[in-house]
Amino acid sequence: MSGCILIDLKKIAFFTTQYGKSIQKKWKSLLLLFLFPIFLLVSTLGIVASLFVPSAKEPISIAFVDEDQTEETKMLLEFMTLSLDKEEAIEIISMSKETADYKIENNEISTYILFPKEFTKKLYKGKSVSLTIVGNPSRTVDSFIVKELAESMTRYISSAQANILTVYDYASNAYIPEEELEGLIFETFIEFTLYTLGSGQILDEEVITNITTTSPTNYYVVAGWFIAFSIWLFGSYSLLRNETHVALRIRWKLLGVTYWHTNVSQIIVALLVSMLFATVTLIPIVKYFAVELFILDYFRLFLFILLYGWLLLVSLSLVDLWISSKRVGLLLQFFLILMLIVSSGAFIPTIYFPLLLKNLLPFFFSFEVFRWIVDIVLVGRNYADFTLLGIQSFVGLILLWISTQWKDRWK
Repeated sequence: MSGCILIDLKKIAFFTTQYGKSIQKKWKSLLLLFLFPIFLLVSTLGIVASLFVPSAKEPISIAFVDEDQTEETKMLLEFMTLSLDKEEAIEIISMSKETADYKIENNEISTYILFPKEFTKKLYKGKSVSLTIVGNPSRTVDSFIVKELAESMTRYISSAQANILTVYDYASNAYIPEEELEGLIFETFIEFTLYTLGSGQILDEEVITNITTTSPTNYYVVAGWFIAFSIWLFGSYSLLRNETHVALRIRWKLLGVTYWHTNVSQIIVALLVSMLFATVTLIPIVKYFAVELFILDYFRLFLFILLYGWLLLVSLSLVDLWISSKRVGLLLQFFLILMLIVSSGAFIPTIYFPLLLKNLLPFFFSFEVFRWIVDIVLVGRNYADFTLLGIQSFVGLILLWISTQWKDRWK
């Protein structure tokens, strides 16, 4: 068993050397491959960044729609407006439902909160009350602030209703006249509103770090480096995937050379070339963009791009093994690379993805790798988890071995 493994390793080492010599002779193509992603990304990522990095001066516009039109709701909206005026990032507007719907459709406001009819009446009687919140799908980032505001209002309404019911129960047992009781309940409502606003509970302050907006330049530089690495993997593998003549393949088979030996050798050479390109370009990124990395960070980064490169190249190799048509295979490989880049969030940040797509992202290894790269390089994460990628890499190795065995047996 150990003898067979040693023979396999020698064959892989031999073909790795031969493919290495072959790709060295294509130095002009390698130079073009190295420069092409850099020029392409410099010209496109700037446009993408300008589209997806919001203006820091643009406030979050929240509209209140009051269909109840009672003194309590009017006073509540007025107090909330005054309380949130100090927040430069939030703008409170009162309007009708039709106007709010129109402004949502035209992307003029982030969301609107609707107080339904008989809201105050149900609140006083202890019945369940609800607020309708309509969001703007074009302003996904604003949903963080709106969510916090909505949760704060819900907590306030629940607490206010509990206080009002306590007063109502006490007053009912004391046989207080109806008019006096209504005045007492209204007074309780006002006191609790003032207390809530004065204690700063209407909107809890929370710092939400969105690296795409806090450090857009660094984010898109790292994203460009990741995309370039993906293109280098695809390009270097394509330079090695020239179709071997059938007669030569038969001769290799007689000598015990299988698809396993040649495909693994191609993957190793393509991975080494791409990682060399990635290392060369990482040096100026760290130097000129104020990125502070330690030795352990470089080690983690190296492991992540190694696992990513292995998984991507194995995927390309599986397409070659299972698709007989070279043109169809090349087209599928192109769309595979495109899908991995988009799903990673390097081209378009994942925060702008629809919820359905966000739920699918963990199934893409490119998303996992890029997320960890951003955390290590930009966030300063001091730990890393390689478990999922390690399992995926092992599964890829098994699938590659099974596919090469099938190819040798049936082709």
